[in-house]
Amino acid sequence: MKKIILAVMSLVTLSFTACTYRDVRPDHPGNYKQLITYAEEFDNNAGRWAFSDGYNYAYGVVSNGTFKFDYNDNLHEAYYLAKDINFNQYDDFTLYTRIGSDNNMGLLFGYNSQTNTYGYSFTVDYDGYYALYDEGGNGYGPDIQEVVSPATGNFVNIYGDWNELRLEQRGNRWIGYINDVRVFNIPAQKLNYGSLGFVVVSNTQGEADYIQADWYE
Repeated sequence: MKKIILAVMSLVTLSFTACTYRDVRPDHPGNYKQLITYAEEFDNNAGRWAFSDGYNYAYGVVSNGTFKFDYNDNLHEAYYLAKDINFNQYDDFTLYTRIGSDNNMGLLFGYNSQTNTYGYSFTVDYDGYYALYDEGGNGYGPDIQEVVSPATGNFVNIYGDWNELRLEQRGNRWIGYINDVRVFNIPAQKLNYGSLGFVVVSNTQGEADYIQADWYE
C-alpha cells in the first residue's frame, strides 16, 4: 500500500451546519451527560460538503445519496477536507463512515488548516489494506507517522467496494473497526481539534455513503 505523504497545498475547511441530535442519557450509572450526534447522510447538500478546487483538480459532489470526492492531480500526495464540528475530544466519542475508492481514502479527524495540524486518518485502499496515520502537526512532529501499520483480512472488502470504518475513544484507548471487526486497540493519541472529514491520495476517485460522530458533553 502506498503511504500517504504530507503535502503543502490549498486545503479546505467547511463550516459546521446543523445535522445534530441531542439526548441526555447516562454514560455511566448515575452520571448523566448530553449525548450529541452529528450525522450526514448526503441526501442533499444542506450540509455544504460539495466544493470545487479547480486549481488543485479536487472536487466534491453530493448526488444520489453519496458524497463523491475526487483528487485528480499528482503534484501533491494527498488532499484533506474537514468540517469543524467541535466534537469533544476529551471524553468518549465514536466516529463512523462508509467509504470506497479506486485508490486510497480515509476518515480524517483532528485536522485544522489554520495551525498546520493535519490530524489522523483511518484509511482503507482498493486492495483492502487499512491503516491509521498521524498526518503530522499533532505534537509529535510535522511528518507522517504510521500509528497502525497497513494490514488486511478477509473481512475487508476489496476492489473499491464499501467498507464501514468506526473509531472509538474509550477512556485512554483508541479502538478501530472495519465492517464491525476490531482491527486495533491502541493508546489514545494527542488530539487537538474536534473536526471530521476525509482524505484521499492523489489520483483517487472516492465515495462516502455517510459520516457520523457521537460524543458526550
